[in-house]
Amino acid sequence: MINTHTHIDFKEFNDDREEVIKRFFDGGGEKLINVGCTLQSSKRSFELARDNENIFASAGIHPHDADTVNEASLKKLEELAQHYKVIAVGEIGLDFFKNSTSQEVQIKALKLQLELAENHNMPVIIHCRDAHNDLINILKEYKTSNWKGVIHCYTASWKIAQEYIRLGFHIGFTGTITYYKDKSKLGNEPEIYRVIKNMPLNKILIETDCPYLSPVPERGKRNEPVFVKYVAEKIAHIRNTSFGNIEKQTSENANKLFNL
Repeated sequence: MINTHTHIDFKEFNDDREEVIKRFFDGGGEKLINVGCTLQSSKRSFELARDNENIFASAGIHPHDADTVNEASLKKLEELAQHYKVIAVGEIGLDFFKNSTSQEVQIKALKLQLELAENHNMPVIIHCRDAHNDLINILKEYKTSNWKGVIHCYTASWKIAQEYIRLGFHIGFTGTITYYKDKSKLGNEPEIYRVIKNMPLNKILIETDCPYLSPVPERGKRNEPVFVKYVAEKIAHIRNTSFGNIEKQTSENANKLFNL
């Protein structure tokens, strides 16, 4: 398994980080990507990747901290991006749900970091909440060739997913897909099941976003990288295929997208 979105540099892992990493690799993990979301966490992610053969890093500033994107921080991100173990720009994007920073500041920060990724021919890891139309319009505006990257922790509709796929993006699924019952009270499947069933298999990635969003049956506990197996199991169940098939294909997808 390749877990394409973790935050094991966060303080929640300060007491047992090495044990958590070991559990992932002992439990069938092949590689993981630790994703930067501030300049400081991007540096920590790089250090984790530098010191662990099968850990890779991304460097970027999350929309919650978009007001820290400036000439100095962009220069530091660019320095990190030049190391071979830093394989993407992210976590960048738009979050109009929390609006921790203004929408205007988020949009400016996103565009600056998209330019960084384009200048270095790197894929992007994008967070988007309540801002998909704005994000899609920005990606179309900046599109000079097919974008490479992933829309992280996807929870939106199949219609929107198709827009991202047309732009060249992969879709990342986390433990949130395990929170739904197979049938809703109305007798219809959740929309996210429709997305998973219709997705081209070569565009699917599996993630945890740990320490957040623990999947069933670990919901309520601290999430950790090895729990990505439950995401793969759920996708296999929804698509009526084997766990091995999902494990193999999502690993191939991650290796190709991020050039691991």
